[in-house]
Amino acid sequence: MKKFIIGLFALVGFSAQAAVINISTDQTSYNVGDTVTANVWIDIVELQGSNLAQPIISGFVMSLMADATSLEYNVGSIMFGDKLGAGALSALFPVLGDTYSIQSAGVPFSTTLFTLQSGLESFDLFSLEFTALSSVSDALFGLTASVTEFGSFVGAPVSTASTAFSVEATSVPAPSTGVLALLACFGMVVSRVKARR
Repeated sequence: MKKFIIGLFALVGFSAQAAVINISTDQTSYNVGDTVTANVWIDIVELQGSNLAQPIISGFVMSLMADATSLEYNVGSIMFGDKLGAGALSALFPVLGDTYSIQSAGVPFSTTLFTLQSGLESFDLFSLEFTALSSVSDALFGLTASVTEFGSFVGAPVSTASTAFSVEATSVPAPSTGVLALLACFGMVVSRVKARR
């Protein structure tokens, strides 16, 4: 039921347009125990829409949901992008067992932001890592997000996307029956030779 509700939120959050904030993983399939790296990036072209001027981003707030029964956040693995400037204050806050709030705020009136973002169509906001705990088809959901543009202290809501991936049970190859039979025969031969001596 929980996955149905999460999926329903994702479907309602999607529109016919592309999302402004997107999530992707470094692979589409993982084994249990593998590290799942999620990259979150902003589509400046989608945010700009029909406006003539390119928006310059000074901060963002995003809620991200990851199923805690199948993914465990690797503490300290979050890496923020560098397009909000060196003075950006960035943090990740666990909200519930499987929801995280990720925030970053650059200096709102810094002209450095123009130099860092000028002409870009998209850029990375952050990446973080999870450990795959169980075999499952899963997704990382971008629940809500807001983006603060240059010169403003208030964020405007934007659309978010989700990404799907699967985690497979790690298969451990078993020794073949023939090898085991050969070892047993060798053991019997050695024991017979020792018994005759």
